Parts: sequence; C-alpha cells; structure tokens
Amino acid sequence: MDVDRLARVAATLFRRIGTDGELGVRELPDGLGVCVWPAGVRGSGSILVGIDESVLFVGSATGFDAGLAAFRQGRRTSAGQFRGERDERAAPDTP
Repeated sequence: MDVDRLARVAATLFRRIGTDGELGVRELPDGLGVCVWPAGVRGSGSILVGIDESVLFVGSATGFDAGLAAFRQGRRTSAGQFRGERDERAAPDTP
C-alpha cells in the first residue's frame, strides 16, 4: 500500500475545504487504506482513504471506530461534497 499517495489524496481534499497545515496519517487495519487528520486541530474530523482512493469524511463527533465501521460497510463521500456540492446519489457521509 502506498501510504504517501493515499495521504496526498486526503491532503488535496482538506485543502478544498480550507484546511491547510500538517496532517497526521495512520494506516487502517487490514490494509484498507489510511486515516488522515489535521494534526493539532481538535474537532475538525478525518478523511479515510481506501486503497482505491475512495474516501469517507468522518466528523470528529462521529469518532474513529464508528467511521471505520461505516467505511467497511462501503459508505463514501463524493468528491463534489469537498467543493460544497451535494451529490444526491452518494451515500451519507456520516454513519
């Protein structure tokens, strides 16, 4: 798994929503992908990136475990939502 490539996917999406700065990166269990979050920022949420570069934004109120469960169930956030667009076909971005 190319952790750096997956982290760059999340970094691009964070920039789209106005979040710049250092990011924390952690590999997900079972080689599913990575979890990326703004380092040193509380309450901002994280982005889970699968090895296929599909993503799920997980708000901080949801928590990592619930977000991971939703990611495993196939929930994803459309790229358009990171530009402020609503994609009615996309699965909800919170569990």
